[in-house]
Amino acid sequence: MIYANYAATTPALSETVLEELREYLGGVHLNAGRNLEGIEETTIALRARNAIAALLGAGDPLRVIFTSGATAALNMAIRGLVRPGDHVLATSVEHNATARPLQALAKSGAIELEWLQCERDGSLAVRKVEKALRKNTRLVVMSHASNVLGTILPVSECFEIAGARGAFTVLDMAQTAGVLPWALGKHCDVAAFAGHKGLCALAGTGGFVVSERAAGQMQPWLLGGTGSASHSLDMPDHLPDRFEPGTQNTVGILSLAASVEEILRAGVENVRQRERACLARFIAGLRGIKKAKPYGTLDPNRSVAVVSLAIQGYDAGEASALLFERRGIITRSGQHCAPLAHKTAGTSPGGTVRFSFGRETTEAEIDAMLDALSEL
Repeated sequence: MIYANYAATTPALSETVLEELREYLGGVHLNAGRNLEGIEETTIALRARNAIAALLGAGDPLRVIFTSGATAALNMAIRGLVRPGDHVLATSVEHNATARPLQALAKSGAIELEWLQCERDGSLAVRKVEKALRKNTRLVVMSHASNVLGTILPVSECFEIAGARGAFTVLDMAQTAGVLPWALGKHCDVAAFAGHKGLCALAGTGGFVVSERAAGQMQPWLLGGTGSASHSLDMPDHLPDRFEPGTQNTVGILSLAASVEEILRAGVENVRQRERACLARFIAGLRGIKKAKPYGTLDPNRSVAVVSLAIQGYDAGEASALLFERRGIITRSGQHCAPLAHKTAGTSPGGTVRFSFGRETTEAEIDAMLDALSEL
């Protein structure tokens, strides 16, 4: 098989990560912070916090909060920061992980929601954010890169403007953490990450990094035991306990720690160069296939390794199925949990066939994908 669905998940853990998981699962694993023997679990969590803080330039590792994934993290941030009557800005390429909680709040009348219209290739002019900001704009939510078009958005510039005007900022890094070199600036209040994509850890892992400013204003979305301040019926005020009730997914967090440390050793810039080379080779090859129409900027310097296609004469689902049946190529078809992005690109309702590349993608596989598309 040829795997071209890294935007959904990285399919295999590295041998280094697997070895650590085998050793851990073969021993005794207990609740972090809830028994004397649980010191190992507390150490695992801190190890992962240190690694992610180093990867994202977060500074204090206690600002790294673990959840079940980017979706939970984004819900916690959005629902924890908004207040009744707030004005919220989000882009027209958002994944449903942000679009659905925002839409639900807007439909209930809790917030006034405004979508910032991106161009058909997924790009966004910074001036649109500046123009749309109001006195009561509480929150600006943006994807770092579209999971449909691959386009990297100008989040640093947009967040600097929003932050200067007093708005909180929330960043969806599901497609960029671990593959795009980027450091949190002072104007990014919440950065949500998924463990099972570019960070190459187990599914069911992820979280967010929260700024000191946002931590003081963000209301906990989940409440429960933390192993600390157990005398009180109120959630602890200190990080990370304020946002981490219940039993942690320690084996998942261990996979994050080991995998992110591996990424740090390899260098994110090297990961980026490898994926950008695969993307450039694929885009160049598409120019010779007239019936395959790609979407996005088609500029490897402005995109992560994601390309969506419409193939003339085929429904997206049919094309994806044929690629697998004939050549064993795994893609993803449809609307990719991002109907707003497809409306922006003009590919709704049928969607596209999405190719996405990762750390194990080879030049030979890229050429095989292009050959299969030529055959179709």
